[in-house]
Amino acid sequence: MRAVRRFERSPVPHVFVEQWFEHARRCGSSKNSQPWRFAAVTDPQVLAVLAGCGDDGAFLADAPLGIAVAAVQGAFPFSTIFDLGRVSQAIMIAAWADGVGTCPVVLEPADRIEEARRALHVPSRCRLDLVIACGFPAKVPAGRLDRLPRETIRQFETFSQGQFSLEIPQGPRT
Repeated sequence: MRAVRRFERSPVPHVFVEQWFEHARRCGSSKNSQPWRFAAVTDPQVLAVLAGCGDDGAFLADAPLGIAVAAVQGAFPFSTIFDLGRVSQAIMIAAWADGVGTCPVVLEPADRIEEARRALHVPSRCRLDLVIACGFPAKVPAGRLDRLPRETIRQFETFSQGQFSLEIPQGPRT
């Protein structure tokens, strides 16, 4: 699965989106809390507003679909954030299987989140963290996806064994 930031203008079939929401509905969550709530956004004006609410999210304005990912806030905020990552990945994998490219746009800082909340009429009891840009790829990224070598990211038993790296790659990796 690759991040896609250039989309064809053709709409994503509604049946695909419903299937992705079914994948999301079946995703595991902490204590079976299922905190996620989604809004499938196709209005170009709203997508343009949302595109300005995250760093490096301008491509969202050109996507035919954005899936806003919100959550009912519970007693365990870290678990909720982890669950939002799990369910977002489930949606993105299901979309990729349907030939639809995706890329998440993280909403930040706080004032931009509030702008996105207003645009989507998010209830006060919900947090809003990201929007997944979705669409048929106009261009599939070429080449191999560069990843850190396995031996620099994994250890056995403890973190003090082997060649564990604390370096974080900077910039785009192709």
